[in-house]
Amino acid sequence: MNMLGSLKDNDAHVWRVLLDDAKWDDYTAVLNNAEREKAARYRTTTLQQHYRRCRSALRVILARYINVAAADLNFHLAEHGKPELPGHRIGFNVSHSGDYALVALAKHELGVDLEIAGKERSDLQGLIDMVCHPNEQTVLAQLPDADKAAQFYRLWTQKEAYCKMLGLGLYQSLPALYFKPAVGNHIWQAYADDHVPPAPSFLYQLDAPAGYAASLCVPLAAAQITYFAA
Repeated sequence: MNMLGSLKDNDAHVWRVLLDDAKWDDYTAVLNNAEREKAARYRTTTLQQHYRRCRSALRVILARYINVAAADLNFHLAEHGKPELPGHRIGFNVSHSGDYALVALAKHELGVDLEIAGKERSDLQGLIDMVCHPNEQTVLAQLPDADKAAQFYRLWTQKEAYCKMLGLGLYQSLPALYFKPAVGNHIWQAYADDHVPPAPSFLYQLDAPAGYAASLCVPLAAAQITYFAA
């Protein structure tokens, strides 16, 4: 199956992967040695298993879009560690948290982030101080605790998705980054106090499992997002 032809220039495909699904254990043979070694470094058996399943799913899904066997995919790491597939006109990104992973694909660069958002945290205020722009901190301070947590995790996933699209990793100061509505209240554009984004970057709030928050960052203000279950 070659699904690359189904991707139009303004499309983004988002695949949801259930990491508790044992079917992905049947695909672990596609992993390379580096992936197996990284899995072994996770501190619990469950985290090791989830990482293997996530990477297996990423390879299997990518193989559906390009004419390369899942085991033969040769990832190249860009300057700050973002994986790429040289020679293929496809952008991809993956994020996993808790029992789920998201794999996003397009014909352009993109970033995706998924976070558990339903769990109460005693360190929420510390995270807000570490992640949020001063204007965002002011807005969050006025919200009830339940709404504050939900809004914080939406902001967090937006910022992570932006950094992942640009391959910035930890080189971007998250408190310097903020968003303004671009189209209604459903799409946001990224701005920053400490740099000019190299290209317009737009954030979409994704449909996520209950108790999770997820965002997608793409360079398009009119992306067509299609969801798939892996």
